[in-house]
Amino acid sequence: MRKLIIGLALAAGCRTAAPMAGSGSQPPGNVTGATTEHAAIDQFMAAITAQDLQALGGIWGTKDGPAREQMSGDQLQERELIMFCYFKHNSYDIVSDAPSLNGDRTFAVLVKFGPISHTGQFQVTRAKDGRFYVVGVNNFPEFQDVCAAK
Repeated sequence: MRKLIIGLALAAGCRTAAPMAGSGSQPPGNVTGATTEHAAIDQFMAAITAQDLQALGGIWGTKDGPAREQMSGDQLQERELIMFCYFKHNSYDIVSDAPSLNGDRTFAVLVKFGPISHTGQFQVTRAKDGRFYVVGVNNFPEFQDVCAAK
């Protein structure tokens, strides 16, 4: 389990079908990634709320594109189910953002679930296709207590 969690924190890749920030609509067809860095966070969190494997697989990714195109379906689903547990939330707020390595950006996102709150360091990258993907959350293990909460 620890290896999987570490792999999830380090791995990247995903698909999008969650609502785009400010539009309230879904990207057409098989479009992955987001048009802006903030929209990537919004789509990632919307996919978590909806527990939408397809949407999460389209917004979680790397500079090479969505995770769904970089790992097996079983591996992808296993990691997504863990993210659903760790990042379930009642609300979230993007607190700040700053440049990080390789032209990426790191967003401090305050995530609240009931009485639990954590500020995650979400890394967003621009892929070769020009779209933005959530690479991962740098302090992912801190969210473990959310899984135990009802």
